[in-house]
Amino acid sequence: MPRFFPDSTLVFSGLGYDVAGPYLQLNDLQAQKQMRLPVLGRTFTMRRLSQRYCIGPFDLKTYESSACPLMAELPSEETYKDDMCPACREATGFNPAFYNADAVSPQQRAYNMTPHFVYMAYFSPAHLKVGISSETRGIERLLEQGARVAGILKRYENADAARALEAELCAQEGILETMRLGTKNKLLSEPFDAQAAMACVLQTARDHGIDPECGVLDLTPYYFGAGAQPPDFVQLPDNAPADACAGRCVGMVGGTLALEQQGAVFAVPVKDWESHAVEITAGEVLVEYDYEPQQMGLW
Repeated sequence: MPRFFPDSTLVFSGLGYDVAGPYLQLNDLQAQKQMRLPVLGRTFTMRRLSQRYCIGPFDLKTYESSACPLMAELPSEETYKDDMCPACREATGFNPAFYNADAVSPQQRAYNMTPHFVYMAYFSPAHLKVGISSETRGIERLLEQGARVAGILKRYENADAARALEAELCAQEGILETMRLGTKNKLLSEPFDAQAAMACVLQTARDHGIDPECGVLDLTPYYFGAGAQPPDFVQLPDNAPADACAGRCVGMVGGTLALEQQGAVFAVPVKDWESHAVEITAGEVLVEYDYEPQQMGLW
């Protein structure tokens, strides 16, 4: 099969979910445009290249992103951690930890005045995370984090009011404010029961005097498709290359692809590939994973 857009420099600029299911967001560097590549049910190989480029600005008013107009190339992660060039970072003006910032941009101040909600996200019985998100994002924030189920605890008129409850809950034992991606990926190989997870979130919220306003959501259909069941087993591949992934995509949880090879399903994190140039070959599996069958875990 030919390479996807072989004459273009494709920059992996994000992931997301829409009515067609999970997708990869790619910037065509030369054309300065973005495209969405639906991945559910597709077989492909993706290679991460060493070159890095700005992923482009994000408009906090319209909740739309765009390709970098400067086509700015970025240094390596060792010397430059950001995935935007300075111009696009300034144009975006977003800081998720605004409450700890020395200064808040005009864009952030306007964004903070929009309605926000406080959520509780479930990753395992021992990993419950509380956070806030703008209503303009819907449940996108929950999906990009890879929460297995989540409860919308309470809605507020602005971010500052929502942050007050977030801070109060995160100060309680057993409730997390942040989680590492590596921890989330390890938890994907542990047993998961959607009904038990929903009951856990509901009971924990009530234990803290909160009855979730919208109940608790099972996010499985967003990750694996409406009506689909998650794989019986999933595992982290042994000796997986750091710069390539391949297989038939059966789902995507947060920033981690669920890729099937010869009947086995592997969890392959690609979130940290954002800002890298990538090459995608459709219809072919050019990387094979090694694994030990006894290491499998119930999804």
